[in-house]
Amino acid sequence: MAGIFKAYDVRGVYGEVLNKEMGYNIGLAFSNFIGAGKTICVGKDARVSTDELQGAFVEGIRDGGSHVVDIGLCTTPTTYYACFTGGYDGSAMITASHNPGQYNGLKFCRENAIPVGYAEGIDKMEAAIEAGNLVKAETRGNLGQEDFKDGYLKYLADAGSYKRKFNFAVDAGNGMGGFIIKDYLDLVKQEATALYWEVDCSFPNHEANPLNFKTLVDLQKAVIDGGLDFGVAFDGDADRCFFVDDKAEVVPADILTTLIATDMLKKHGGGTIVYDVRSSKVVAEQVLALGGVPELCRVGHSFMKARLREHKGPFGGELAGHFYFRDFAYADSALLTMVTVMNIIDAAGKTLSELIAPFKKYVPSGEINFKTDRADNFLAEAETKFPGGKLLTIDGIRLDYADWWFSLRKSNTEPLLRLVIEGDTTEIMNDRVKAIQEWLFAGGAELDGGH
Repeated sequence: MAGIFKAYDVRGVYGEVLNKEMGYNIGLAFSNFIGAGKTICVGKDARVSTDELQGAFVEGIRDGGSHVVDIGLCTTPTTYYACFTGGYDGSAMITASHNPGQYNGLKFCRENAIPVGYAEGIDKMEAAIEAGNLVKAETRGNLGQEDFKDGYLKYLADAGSYKRKFNFAVDAGNGMGGFIIKDYLDLVKQEATALYWEVDCSFPNHEANPLNFKTLVDLQKAVIDGGLDFGVAFDGDADRCFFVDDKAEVVPADILTTLIATDMLKKHGGGTIVYDVRSSKVVAEQVLALGGVPELCRVGHSFMKARLREHKGPFGGELAGHFYFRDFAYADSALLTMVTVMNIIDAAGKTLSELIAPFKKYVPSGEINFKTDRADNFLAEAETKFPGGKLLTIDGIRLDYADWWFSLRKSNTEPLLRLVIEGDTTEIMNDRVKAIQEWLFAGGAELDGGH
């Protein structure tokens, strides 16, 4: 079905393969997956196509015999909160996250906000739709409504232990974070410099994807101009975030993972910290130094959450800006991450740049993307081409050497090969980037200019 069924969700340009009829079929398939007589809460973002897609999806769920609780406009983490606090059997969010306004999609969970990725059930839904094996129930499901915004806000307020008045900026990117940020700040008597809080899912100012650091320029300027403590940017559905420190420098997500992991391990007296294969080796070094267990995981929120839940670990972090909390049903939340960082800054009495300085020991390349139809060949050749490294194959390949490492993996969402390198020095990192690029170019790969 032209690739709308992704590794973690359903996503595509609305009006093409993903349309009203498909929305209905996906709803019926999700109902068949969760079960007739069970209850699913459904939230939505503010895209132009969302109401039509949600309406069709809900009709499909009800025809499958499952009950629906419509929780209205919200962030994706609000659906997680609703699912695990409301005791629902599943949840769905109508959103395409950071994708441009013409896109739409759906994110799914089972009970307790356990994610349903492709391997956990989206594959079965796709197969049932393709085969026409969708089952309508004799008794149609009910439709109710409930608002979880206030409950989620109170949860966030209760998570805050900070006492000081912060000077900071928030860039909501015209996404769903703007639907909730002012209410949170009013509740905890904080103020922030507002960047693009008006909810407009055509994203008129910049794409709501803070992983693209070009979108953080306005936030960096606000921090500099205002002499602020920090800035934080949310993605379109406010499950991911990135920080800019008091020097207006972007805080890499693996460095923020290390900072929060340090705090969590001290509070919880140890435990497993899950982090993805693209992350700095400083994460494992710091976790081990504090008596914790570092657990490398393949990229992707469904994989990260499953591994964290399996180990009952207190926290996990991913290079794309997802941060996972045991106390939030092992799910991710941009605002809970913001609150956590505020707690850490307040308790330490230091600036964010001072707090992360000890962890910026190594030199990362950032993610470099290549277009190629030979991805599997490159992955098979890598260990021979660059011998002597410690090999990890849980997600593409990661090879660790004494003074550098690299990760090479196929994207779960796009036809790309993704490269990350880290060196002990800038010289080592640059030298290794050059060597690996030359190898990939010789094999016909091309740099992907859009990423």
